[in-house]
Amino acid sequence: MPLYRRMRSVVTLQSPATDYKRVISFLESRSVEDVAHVHGNILPHLEGTFELLQKWGNPAPLCIAGLCHSVYGTDNFEVAILDVSQRDELRALIGPEAEAIVYLFASCDRRHLYEQVGRSSPIQIRNRFTGEVFVPDSLSLKMFFELTFANELQLVGSNAAWIESSRPMFESLFTRCRGLVSEAAYAHFAHVYGGVHDVQLVNQTRSARPAQETI
Repeated sequence: MPLYRRMRSVVTLQSPATDYKRVISFLESRSVEDVAHVHGNILPHLEGTFELLQKWGNPAPLCIAGLCHSVYGTDNFEVAILDVSQRDELRALIGPEAEAIVYLFASCDRRHLYEQVGRSSPIQIRNRFTGEVFVPDSLSLKMFFELTFANELQLVGSNAAWIESSRPMFESLFTRCRGLVSEAAYAHFAHVYGGVHDVQLVNQTRSARPAQETI
């Protein structure tokens, strides 16, 4: 079964356009435009993350999760729009599938996770809220990294200074994530950090490999 087909069959969102507007209204009701972020307030970043996930062909729950991905804060962004004790409120708004992605993204101890990628198996995630360490299923892990790619690549955009300053942290990590994200996400990363030649290399490699499931 192609990856995400199971997820598409249980989508609870009514329509992407309707849910996008509902989520934006919710975020604005929580004064999201007053939340400072690296490029101003955080709302344009949330919208940009959603747009990248949608552009890469991801299903509605993951795209909507991208629009809400920092609602509970993260280990790198401590400002929470909604406390984790209020998960039911977000779940009712965006559905259980999308909310579960948001919670995983918020609760993950990235330092613990990133050092394992491409180096150990099975990969374990540490929940920074509870201290629990667990092995995620492959679908959850791939959704986490697809969202991570969208989050970080939206931040750097095409700004040469941001790309170079983030290169030491993300170039090696994202290269090791090959196979954990969609080809569209990986090609976007290759273009941003390596140029068009690397995108062509991605396409050549894809055509030379046996068909595989992607997100």
